[in-house]
Amino acid sequence: MILLADLQEPTKSTMRRELFKTFDKYIEQGFLTVIEAYPEYYPDLNNIKEKYGDSVQRRAWRSKENLDNSFLMCYCKNFSHYYIHLEDDVKSSPSFVSKLRDFITSQTDTDWPSLNVAVRGSVAKVYYSHDLENIASYFYLMYDEMPIDWLMNQWTKIKFPNVVYRYNKEPFLASLFEHIGVQSSLAEKGLHNSNDLEPFFDQYDQKYKGLNPPATVTSSLASYQGAPQDAYDKGSGYFWSRYSQKNDYVLIKFNAATAVQKVFVDTGSYRAPQHLLHFGVLQASFRSAEDNETQTSGKDSCGKFEIIGFFNRGQAKASLDKSRKVTCLKILVERDQRQWIFLREIDIW
Repeated sequence: MILLADLQEPTKSTMRRELFKTFDKYIEQGFLTVIEAYPEYYPDLNNIKEKYGDSVQRRAWRSKENLDNSFLMCYCKNFSHYYIHLEDDVKSSPSFVSKLRDFITSQTDTDWPSLNVAVRGSVAKVYYSHDLENIASYFYLMYDEMPIDWLMNQWTKIKFPNVVYRYNKEPFLASLFEHIGVQSSLAEKGLHNSNDLEPFFDQYDQKYKGLNPPATVTSSLASYQGAPQDAYDKGSGYFWSRYSQKNDYVLIKFNAATAVQKVFVDTGSYRAPQHLLHFGVLQASFRSAEDNETQTSGKDSCGKFEIIGFFNRGQAKASLDKSRKVTCLKILVERDQRQWIFLREIDIW
């Protein structure tokens, strides 16, 4: 749903033509709807009372933004179960729909007022659609009192006074949208800088791309969520472990010795941006000439390990000679680590 909120008809007409030219197929199919706000909807924005030291122009600008959102929420109140508020100059994380679904369903308390799917201001928030009429009424009533992100927080505090606020506390964030606008429509705000960017924006896709031959994955690490196998099997699984110590490991034991060309391991995620493996190595054991094709069972069946890569900023990559068949791979912790480890991706090619 796109709201054309500009009250100047020439500007609005230009945007309308551009949208229909670019997205005509999606508009015809009903996936995208474009609506307009009319001047009659808005109260007088020229005599907003002075607050926060804002200029006349800034008071009118932020007040209109509140009214814009009120109008849009009223229109959208019966369309779906959830409503995602997005500013108009954002980009999304890859596979954000599945990530957003997982984030919503991971909430242990379903009676939440809103969920932050971006950290900064009012960039991206999720609401229940049945709350939209109430929120819109509050925004319309309080349009000249404070900026939109403040109003959003105030509505939550009034309607849900017992909610424990988790803003800026992982893992209850999901930075799935990044603000990419450089220049605000309010000239006096100036250019955005690096401090306006999402600190935990999830720029990677959590869909596995590796071929990942059949293997058994085990670990000495204690699980908080998931199992070691979940980070290896195709899909969106992960293994979230508790505190680690030197020589803790994750072991990938192939069902049969396998020619491996490349290995990639990634730790951390938008849910746990600090839970990286900071000090670790990636190791491999290779089948010797006298070994059988099929792996044998037992703890010594992997053989001697060689270092093939090091972890840097939570990631490890390695390229191997396909002529040497790999029996096992090991992720080895080299130092004690207070942070937990979110093992999100193991890829084998």
